[in-house]
Amino acid sequence: MIKLFNYLTDKFSLAWQFVKFCMVGLTNLAVYLAVYWILTRLVHLHYIIASIGGFGVAVTWSFFINRKWTFKHEIGNSKKQYVTFFTANVISMCVNLVLLTFFIEILHIYDLYAQLIGSVIVAFFNFGLNRFWTFRRIKEVV
Repeated sequence: MIKLFNYLTDKFSLAWQFVKFCMVGLTNLAVYLAVYWILTRLVHLHYIIASIGGFGVAVTWSFFINRKWTFKHEIGNSKKQYVTFFTANVISMCVNLVLLTFFIEILHIYDLYAQLIGSVIVAFFNFGLNRFWTFRRIKEVV
């Protein structure tokens, strides 16, 4: 069974990376939503401010797990990668905020549902940015 699992993950490495990215994303979403809920429900901040706060906490968590486990990318300058990762996630957050505003203000969807819907949509976009920009493999010329 382990051999089959290893064979399939090697054969479909990009798909397996995306699955791992999504697993990290679920934990990231839990961190994000917890911070968002605290900031909107307990601190009574506007949903946009709360969303930015949740993003800041969750993106740092996500960087370390994705770097180590999802992309297994332990080479290069981790500070520079964090800046690139952060930038990619800011771009994704902007897309998410546009979707969030549209879902809440135009479609009148409950904010927590709107967050979930937007997060699913943005996951594909964010994976592409991080896979092919932040954690891209640069082949060495021999």
